[in-house]
Amino acid sequence: MTMSKIGVCLPSYNEAKNICPLIQKLLKLDLNILICLVDDNSPDDTYKIVKRKFKTEINKKIFLILRKNKNGRGSAVWEGIYFLKKKKANIKIFVEMDCDFSHSVEDFKKGINIFNKKTDILLGSRYPNGKIINWPLKRRIFSYLSNLLAKLLISSKIDDYTNGFRFYNVKAVNIMTAKKPINKGFIYLSETLSLFLKKKLIIKSFPIVFVNRDKGSSNTNLKEIINAFIGIFKIAVNHRR
Repeated sequence: MTMSKIGVCLPSYNEAKNICPLIQKLLKLDLNILICLVDDNSPDDTYKIVKRKFKTEINKKIFLILRKNKNGRGSAVWEGIYFLKKKKANIKIFVEMDCDFSHSVEDFKKGINIFNKKTDILLGSRYPNGKIINWPLKRRIFSYLSNLLAKLLISSKIDDYTNGFRFYNVKAVNIMTAKKPINKGFIYLSETLSLFLKKKLIIKSFPIVFVNRDKGSSNTNLKEIINAFIGIFKIAVNHRR
């Protein structure tokens, strides 16, 4: 599967310190990768930095979408995946990952090698056997409670609902992009899993090493955390209908 064309969606907001090194590492893998960066008009000029740094690769290997406002990670991923599906034919594996190196290029390679025809969605999972490095206690508690709620309310078949490191086949992407997100923030991760479970897609996972960002600051704020908890209950209600 490593020779298949791979489409990678990178949702970004204020990732000027991380984005270029990440893109360089991905392109060096020589895995026939196309990258779609969806930037929410970052004040630190993430979009302009990428456009200037990768002049020769723009519209060949790297595609840029600049949105007017910060409109949520979930909607950014949806827009990037939708673009890759519509504009670039023959992509067999679609990937979403964070821009801050919390998801490693080494685990990216591992996921591509594991992904096979008997899998619709492959989750890079922190739980139960992955490793989390340098994450603040409050983030660990929030992550634990979010996933516990999702397991109780939606399905216990999945251990990590809230990590945005995922590999999709064309079937999964067609289902995901058939309608726009209800939840635009990172809780969209749980929304899509609920949808895939209802459609009886084959979901597998593999353990990853999740490293807290070294550069830049987290984009998660209190409002998103509150919306995430409310969103899980709404998703669960819809899931059981």
